[in-house]
Amino acid sequence: MSGTRLVVAGIFVREGRLLMSRRPAGRAWAGLWELPGGKVEEGETPEEALVREWREEMDVTPVAVSPYHFETVDEPAPGGARQNVTLLFYEVGGIVGAPRSVAVDAVRFASAPEARILPTPPGDAATLRRLLAEVEGDAFVDTETEAGRALVREHLSRDPFIENSESLSSLRAIPFRKPCPNGANVVSGLLLATPDGARAYRNVCPHAAIPLDRDGEPLLSADGLFLVCRNHGAVFTPEDGRCVAGPCEGESLTPLDVARSGAGWALDGGGTR
Repeated sequence: MSGTRLVVAGIFVREGRLLMSRRPAGRAWAGLWELPGGKVEEGETPEEALVREWREEMDVTPVAVSPYHFETVDEPAPGGARQNVTLLFYEVGGIVGAPRSVAVDAVRFASAPEARILPTPPGDAATLRRLLAEVEGDAFVDTETEAGRALVREHLSRDPFIENSESLSSLRAIPFRKPCPNGANVVSGLLLATPDGARAYRNVCPHAAIPLDRDGEPLLSADGLFLVCRNHGAVFTPEDGRCVAGPCEGESLTPLDVARSGAGWALDGGGTR
């Protein structure tokens, strides 16, 4: 026997589908589908290890984590020895981000029929059987909760990354709310795609201290060339935020600094230029 290893894994079910990842080549049980997780490093709590592993492997942050089950298995170790592995399984109430394969071979939300036929490591087998025993029809029991979704919203409100900004080129205009650097206030802003790159402004009309958007109406004009205040009809050029028609003609929106963040954009310092 070659010591004992502590491993964590997370169970996240959304709309009846279970989040699973496929182990990459070069690792034990390569090609098998598992409940995502990994080894607890020295100085970490199991919960901290789960957060780190999900960030490293799938670029998501689990929240509202609670213990579900544990298993102890005997696995092969390097050199032909055996190793005792204790697996701690946690239910995950919400995730920040969209899972993608970063340090794993693939990710998927599996239905119960899919999960029954996917090849899995021995350590996950008993917990998967337990989850499948709770299945209603073809659906796993959701672990995503309203409390988890609330924590996700709270996390996103503190994160300078502007949600959906990786799709700016197609969306063209994205309203957002983000914290100021000192945390005392929240910035309400607009991120716009222009021929000269992304531009951001405070979402406050110079004519009156209210947001430009109203009741889900489009922020851009029908031809997509101008930003429009839906309350007073003011028209602004996205490139410089200057009002070219309407009650505040000649005035400008207050610009905000943004910076590249991965495939999207983030509020840079949360402040005004």
